[in-house]
Amino acid sequence: MGARKDRKKEQRQKQQLKAQQRAIIEKLKPLLWAFILWFALLALVHLPFLKEPFREFFVRFTNYSAYWFGKILFLPVEMSRVPFLTVNGFTMRVVMECTAYTFYFLGAAIVIFTRWPLRHKFKSLAVFILSVFILNNLRFISMGYLGSFYPDLFQPVHDILWNVLFGFMILGFWVWGEASARKQGGVSVEG
Repeated sequence: MGARKDRKKEQRQKQQLKAQQRAIIEKLKPLLWAFILWFALLALVHLPFLKEPFREFFVRFTNYSAYWFGKILFLPVEMSRVPFLTVNGFTMRVVMECTAYTFYFLGAAIVIFTRWPLRHKFKSLAVFILSVFILNNLRFISMGYLGSFYPDLFQPVHDILWNVLFGFMILGFWVWGEASARKQGGVSVEG
């Protein structure tokens, strides 16, 4: 009799565990779809007929936005020609990887697949794009200063620290969006 109760209890625990696992998978499914879309977008912009025009647009856009961002803040920023940007006497070459296009794409993909209300999606997308834009411009300004004072630190900080910061920003964006949508009563698990 005791063994039968133990088996039933064990079966209930297994069922509860499976139900919890299914709930977690359901909650993460939008993120999985977002990553799939993100990879597809990255592949799309690397197609031969799109790659060069896309690169030219984003590099030019990033160059000018960092330049004007610095000028608005009255910082020593110069731009002789695209793709070169000089901050505090330190010249940097803006390449495609510096444009943060991958983060713009990832943020948009996350917003598309979340189970947030449409109004919340638009608001979140605007906040995210503006955040990436400002953070990327601050990155150029700070990296120029870093390069002018500590040129040996430029590459490690550029390659490691900023990618980690952008990654945490995206995670924070998703967590903020989920919490904000939940407060508004707009997140559903069934989706």
